[in-house]
Amino acid sequence: MNNPLSSAEEGERLAALDSYTILDSLPEQDYEDITLLASQICQTPVALISLVDAERQWFKSNRGLSFRQTPRNQSFCAQNLVNSAGPLIVEDARLDDRFRANPLVTGDPHIVFYAGEPLVDENGMVLGSLCVLDSQVRQLDAGQLTALKILGKQVVNLLTARRKALQETMLRRQLQASEARFRSLIEQSPVAICLFVGRDMHIEIANDQMIQYWGKGNSVLGKTLREAVPELEDQPFLTILDQVYTTGVPYVGRSMRTDLVVNGILKTSYFDFTYQPIRDANDAIYAIMELAIDVTEEITLRQQYQHTQKALQNAVDLSQLGIWKIDVATQTAEFSKVVEDWVGSTEPLTLQAAISAIDPEDLPQFEAAFRQAQFIESGGKLEVEYRLKNNTSGQVYWLHSMGQTEFDDKGNPVSIFGFSRDVTQDRALQLTLENQVRERTQELWHANQDLQRSNANLQQFAYVASHDLQEPLRKIQSFSTLLTQQLDGYQDESVMDHLQRITRAGARMSTLIKDLLTYSRIETRRQAFSQVSLGSIVEGVLSVLDWEIQQQGATILVDELPVVKGDTMQLSQLFQNLLTNALKFVAPDKTPQIRIEYAYLALDDLPAEVRPSSQVPSYHQISVVDQGVGFDIRFLDRIFQVFQRLHKKNEFPGTGIGLAICQRVVENHGGSISAHSTLGEGATFSVYLPA
Repeated sequence: MNNPLSSAEEGERLAALDSYTILDSLPEQDYEDITLLASQICQTPVALISLVDAERQWFKSNRGLSFRQTPRNQSFCAQNLVNSAGPLIVEDARLDDRFRANPLVTGDPHIVFYAGEPLVDENGMVLGSLCVLDSQVRQLDAGQLTALKILGKQVVNLLTARRKALQETMLRRQLQASEARFRSLIEQSPVAICLFVGRDMHIEIANDQMIQYWGKGNSVLGKTLREAVPELEDQPFLTILDQVYTTGVPYVGRSMRTDLVVNGILKTSYFDFTYQPIRDANDAIYAIMELAIDVTEEITLRQQYQHTQKALQNAVDLSQLGIWKIDVATQTAEFSKVVEDWVGSTEPLTLQAAISAIDPEDLPQFEAAFRQAQFIESGGKLEVEYRLKNNTSGQVYWLHSMGQTEFDDKGNPVSIFGFSRDVTQDRALQLTLENQVRERTQELWHANQDLQRSNANLQQFAYVASHDLQEPLRKIQSFSTLLTQQLDGYQDESVMDHLQRITRAGARMSTLIKDLLTYSRIETRRQAFSQVSLGSIVEGVLSVLDWEIQQQGATILVDELPVVKGDTMQLSQLFQNLLTNALKFVAPDKTPQIRIEYAYLALDDLPAEVRPSSQVPSYHQISVVDQGVGFDIRFLDRIFQVFQRLHKKNEFPGTGIGLAICQRVVENHGGSISAHSTLGEGATFSVYLPA
């Protein structure tokens, strides 16, 4: 029997039949029950559920037959493939041209009567028939035909349920396989990954890397993130996760600080991470996936680099050096802001503009030095001094430039890197000194003679103070100590009181001699000046006074201080005396609060009462501000004099020489010192040193 369907239609029908995975399956009671009912209702000895594939008809249930399949060209059911609107009824196949020669008619089982209800699935595909057979002529009434139709639909329902069950099983297996692959992917991922499920963020999956970050072990699995990592409570991550879960908008964090208790130790780390919402089949968010990378080492290196860069920039700024780099091939250059300020350029400074600002008289020697540095035989050294005129203000700067040339493998100059220093003040002073040398030579000679005599007197005084005066004083102290020990337990209290007074007086005399010796020696050290960091000096003084600071619970705040030209020992003595006074002159019920403040002042901005011992264009102002007992401003002139005290000895200890030493040190450095105060409200001592 020919196939009544086109090849395309037949292909779709066979694909639909295959989707049920029913062919050649084992007998099932539900299908056996349907053929039983069909046989009983229609009063036929044979009832079949016949499914037609490309080559055969196969019986899912074959009540009344001994075989389960026949060739397709012998199939009565194949006729239903064309007309699926109603049942195919053949009352006597022996008289029907379509079937009279069919082996199933002429031979066993000798089919005479056939009634087949087509099995049409939900997509309109005819899969086969529910049919009843008899070896004699029969007719079915309306009720039997209706029952046959109902039973046919029931077969289709069973097939549909079977396919759905198979599809669900397949989907379940696919889901399980996908989940297994997903878990394997997470566990093997080189980055930390975890899956938070639900708004409470239950930790369903987390790979070893993420568990290691948390530092709590595998016990975190199954817990909420809040329970597993409680230290996140006061950090932004739980709030961000809730926002992602609510809005569905992914969140990307960059270099965020995270404080985690790892193996019982609080540890600060930095992470790049992503919170990605995960949606179910209904497009509802049910979980959030986190991917995290530890960038702590990168952040630490970056912070160290920034710190180093800032320190280097501070050093460059403090030194007031102009930094530059010249590309020899392109004749272009890069300049620091200091150089741009010298030239006074309103546009980005070019090499040509910088050279144009050089004084024409000095240009030849500059160009000669520049050319010489480009020969490898010179070692690439550049050193030249020249004048440069500011394009805006017209101010002329004396600059001293030094540089080093880089050469390629062939000895060709590539670039010159170097710095320039403003030596204008040095040259101005040099010229001034040269002009004054002749006029002051004779004066200096006389002054030198006086100085030599003064130094000799001071040295003699120092010798007397350190030897002749100290020796009898030491004996007085020794004998008073011996008498005190020998008279231990002596009943006359007046004798013991006299001995104690002798001891205290000797100690005070010793302190006075030492302070006087310090005061005298300051005059002899004026020549030993070099570049000194006041910040380092104050740091050293604070270290020396550390015990007193701790004992009094003092707070000392220090501004960033400059580098000055001076003597380290004298400046240390200066700030030690000022800080000692600030710690000492405090009411008994108060804690010292001290600030060391810094300002840069031009000569014209100095207070009227400040008269430095040398005049320069600008000065460093360093002020020591306390909140102590203060002093009456009427006695300002007295406090810098030797042995002058504004308080009783039993109130605050001291010899009255400390501030006199401070004044000598400041004057030695060409500066000035002043003070102002309100009694009971603290005092401020300001030191002015040449910049």
